[in-house]
Amino acid sequence: MKKKVKGFTLVEMIVVLTIIGILGGMLVPSLTGYVKKSRVAVAIADAKTIKTAIESSLMSRFVINQSGGDLSGAFNKVLYLDQRTNKKFSERETEIVGAFTNKSWYNYKKKIKSNGASQIIDTVIANGLDEAVSEEWKAGKSGKNPLLYGSKGTCADFLKDENTNFGLVVVYNRDFTVRMMQIYRKGILVTYVNGEYIANTNKDAHFVGTNTWSTIYTDAGNSSAEELYKISLANGQIGANGNLGGWY
Repeated sequence: MKKKVKGFTLVEMIVVLTIIGILGGMLVPSLTGYVKKSRVAVAIADAKTIKTAIESSLMSRFVINQSGGDLSGAFNKVLYLDQRTNKKFSERETEIVGAFTNKSWYNYKKKIKSNGASQIIDTVIANGLDEAVSEEWKAGKSGKNPLLYGSKGTCADFLKDENTNFGLVVVYNRDFTVRMMQIYRKGILVTYVNGEYIANTNKDAHFVGTNTWSTIYTDAGNSSAEELYKISLANGQIGANGNLGGWY
């Protein structure tokens, strides 16, 4: 006599599937959050590598080997420390810095000549970028400055419009250290400011543009250090000769 094998009833199958569905619903958000945290961690690690590569290249060339000649012309940008623009500032209210952006990278790749001192520093930074990551940095279509996408357009829009795979803004001091930096790659904007790395994974993430650097925190849902509500890269001119300014 054959032994009768008992199987699952329809009700039991529904119960089992319901339980699996509930467990899956609980697990998916956890996995999604883990993947997001992993992507952010990698993006911040890459940003740290890029910053280190830039600083190492600059320090090696201009501080250790002291080559390059007179580089004062490269420090032709004004970091505004009190949020005002197009006014006469005292030295205490501003900081004179240099900058490297996708526009600098475009000129480097296309071998377009620019200001002598700026081009010398740009070349050193570009070489550092080449060594920082294994993938190719695309030159882009026209050499637009990503800071133009601070209020009109997003980081993703910049990459699409320029047909490039990265957006970069580097602000460096006279001692050849990075003062501030923004790098957008693989859907994540990482900003280095105030000694911190802040990641923004929002689709509408944008470069700082003429906004104050506090927006880097607030856009990512964090609170900002008070002094960053004043610091900006606003366009304008400063000084008796009127030769400094003009971020764009």
